[in-house]
Amino acid sequence: MESLLLLVFIASLVMLIGGICGLSALFKVNALNRELSEVRHTLSQLQSKADADAVPTSTQANLTAEAHTEPVEAGRDTDAAMVSRDSHPLTQEALATSTQHAPSNTEPSVAEPVATNAAHTASDAQSSGDNRHRLAWLERAKQQWLVWSGAGIFTLGGLFLISYLISEGYFPPLARLGLGALFGVGLIVGSEWLHDKLRRYTQIDWPSYVPAAIASAGFISLFGLTLMAATPYQFISEPVAVVMLALISLAATFYGLRFGPLLTVVGLIGAYGAPLFSTSATPSYGLLASYFLLVAATITYVAQRVERRWLWYSLWGMHLAWLFAFAHFSVPLLIVTGFALGSVYLLVAVPTLGWLLKPTSDAPLSWRTLVDIRAWHHHALDTWLMLAIMFIASTAAFSLPFTVGMPLMAALVAWLYLAPLFSARWDAWPVLGLAWVALWLWFGDLARDPLAQQVGLGMGVITLLYGLALGKRSPQRIHFIWLACLATPFMVSLNAKVTGAFWGGTLAYASSAPLWAACLAGGGAVLAAFTRHFKGTDQAHVLARLSLWCGVNAHLALALTLLLSDYALTLALTAQAVVMLWLTHQYRIALANWVIQALLSVVLARATLLLLSTHHMASLPDTLWLYPSLGLLIYVGQRWVQNHTLPAWLTGAQLQLAALWLTSATLWLCDLQGLTSVMHSISGAVVMSMNWLLLACVYLYRARAARTFAFLYRIGGIALLVLSALTQFILFFEHNPYVERVSIGDSPLASLLWPWWGVPLLACVWLAKWGYPSLPLPKARVQTAASTCAAVFGFLLVNGLIRQTWQGDTIALSQLTSHAELYTYSLVWLAIGSLSLLGGYWQQSVRVQQGAMAVLALVILKVFLVDMASLEGLMRALSFIGLGLCLVALGGLFQWLKQRQWAA
Repeated sequence: MESLLLLVFIASLVMLIGGICGLSALFKVNALNRELSEVRHTLSQLQSKADADAVPTSTQANLTAEAHTEPVEAGRDTDAAMVSRDSHPLTQEALATSTQHAPSNTEPSVAEPVATNAAHTASDAQSSGDNRHRLAWLERAKQQWLVWSGAGIFTLGGLFLISYLISEGYFPPLARLGLGALFGVGLIVGSEWLHDKLRRYTQIDWPSYVPAAIASAGFISLFGLTLMAATPYQFISEPVAVVMLALISLAATFYGLRFGPLLTVVGLIGAYGAPLFSTSATPSYGLLASYFLLVAATITYVAQRVERRWLWYSLWGMHLAWLFAFAHFSVPLLIVTGFALGSVYLLVAVPTLGWLLKPTSDAPLSWRTLVDIRAWHHHALDTWLMLAIMFIASTAAFSLPFTVGMPLMAALVAWLYLAPLFSARWDAWPVLGLAWVALWLWFGDLARDPLAQQVGLGMGVITLLYGLALGKRSPQRIHFIWLACLATPFMVSLNAKVTGAFWGGTLAYASSAPLWAACLAGGGAVLAAFTRHFKGTDQAHVLARLSLWCGVNAHLALALTLLLSDYALTLALTAQAVVMLWLTHQYRIALANWVIQALLSVVLARATLLLLSTHHMASLPDTLWLYPSLGLLIYVGQRWVQNHTLPAWLTGAQLQLAALWLTSATLWLCDLQGLTSVMHSISGAVVMSMNWLLLACVYLYRARAARTFAFLYRIGGIALLVLSALTQFILFFEHNPYVERVSIGDSPLASLLWPWWGVPLLACVWLAKWGYPSLPLPKARVQTAASTCAAVFGFLLVNGLIRQTWQGDTIALSQLTSHAELYTYSLVWLAIGSLSLLGGYWQQSVRVQQGAMAVLALVILKVFLVDMASLEGLMRALSFIGLGLCLVALGGLFQWLKQRQWAA
């Protein structure tokens, strides 16, 4: 008995302490309220005095007076609103403190910054609002710690009392249970009574935190009573305990509407945590899912009323955690499907559309805004929440067989496609649905399961019709037209990619290609027929019509690719670019240059890769007809270009195709397999080096005429020059015809030396005289290097042709040289030197004249030292005398020509 009296004394002491804490907080609030009333009265007097003293001498004075007055009134109304709602983050103490400084705002020196602060941007207001909320929580914690500490101690005292009564056995089980329930219900009823008294006999508008603390103690006591009655003492069964916990949680949730959202959190934690206390081995998943949906509906209703963002976050976190648990463990898929759909309805649809799902009248958003879910747009949270639900559903559906996971996927994808019918903020969700189905098929058994392939194809066709229907309904939402144009090609490409990689082009894949091509052709026909619904001249109709024609082109291009060879895709992409140019010209639409440039870049990349992968040792490679066809299409499309920068790009594309065709023809004519086998054939390497050198000169010439893309031509020309020079270097040191017995042809007219050294000679001359401005080097350096290379190539070419005339197919120096061949060298070089001298004099080029004189001097030396080396006696002396006279005469001729040039 003494123990019972001690327990009663302790409980009474705890109740007394809690009551004292509550009353002290009540007195503090009353004092703050009186101070706030005095401040308001003072503000009213000051405002009246300022209005009486103000003389409206001009319109500017009136505006200034309004700027001085409105911030004060707004601050006063804001203070009243904050006090009238106890659930607002700012406390009454913070309001009283901030309002005491309000009279200074009526002074002109302070009113100006107030007006400036009122003109801040929305982002600044949001950041300041977040800081204000954080400060409000801190102030609330400082002010109410006594109240909530008293409530917590009061709750612990009640729980200890119930535990003591049960353990000691003073009352029968029913009486113990009734006493605990009476204690908890008494606290709740007492909070109601205190709430009514405070509102009736005090000047505080909404002092809900004191009754909320007592009510929270009552609900927590009921939670503890139920758990102790069920688990340790087994007074009630587990299903009954779970039901009671749910009812208590729902009651605490609804009490949040009366005493503030913090009490709702108590109910939220209790409601979602109640099933954890059940130890049943086989729970009723259907009943459990219905229970969670009921709890979510209750919390959603309360969250809509109290308008607290953190309450929504708490609801989403706990609810999605249970949804993930359902999807992760072996729960029947139909129950998971119902749970997921109910979650979408309660967490996504109801907060935006209401309980009856009434469509909103939101204005259409741009595609950039729809996909920008990083920013804090009004649709960003919905999209993130939907992505979370899709991820959770993927953990359940992706690991199951295809037919088993289909109901869950179909239900959620149907909602993603229906969402734009209710709100324009969800217009991007059909794209998520299509991508999600593609991932499901990709990770599933798409390669082996014909049903999965048909589902993917059907999804593309359904999306096409869906996009056209919504695009016709609202032409301003152009992204639906884009979705219709891309859906079927996307799904067909997915099927072809996965199936082709698995079957390797066998009969199973070949039999599917005609079906896919037929669907693409049908889709293109539907898109073409649908253009008649967009005959208007406004921007939306014109853009929709252009998008539909581009979609038709894409469908037909992919269909031809499936039916024809791989080269048809490159041809189809080029045709699509030409059609886009024609459409922009026909409908007078300003299309961005980067679209055509990107498409042609893809075409050129594919054309280059085709050159690397084509076997040119076949009868006739396809690249020989493909490259001219591509160039012809680009030439046709160039007629419809509407700006001044794109023609240079198109001309560059034609040059690139010409280079590829020339390379391909060379490989085929030289019987080479590909570029990697160029050095295996000397003739192939020579011709390839010539082609690259000529193309380099063409690119450098185009760099002088092009403006915007001159750097691209310059880079291409320099790269080709490097390739040609590297090839020449390898040929000279590894396959030099003067060293090795290399076959160069029987006749000098058809000699291999012409492309080997003759073409480089002409190219170096062109670079020295006209091509130097296109190179990023000084003029003198380019001309010196090019002239030196031209002299070297000319020396090798002339001597090689002379030696080939006397030696035949090979010109190796190891073969015997006749006197006639030696005389021929002298005659030919004498003629070259003389003609060069006359040409330099005619062109007034001192450098050419100097070179010609050097050649003549070397020829004369060669004649007397080599050709007449066999002479002896008097003939030998006469030869040297003649050599000296020739050199003197040659020097005099050079001086005479130089004087004539200076005199002119």
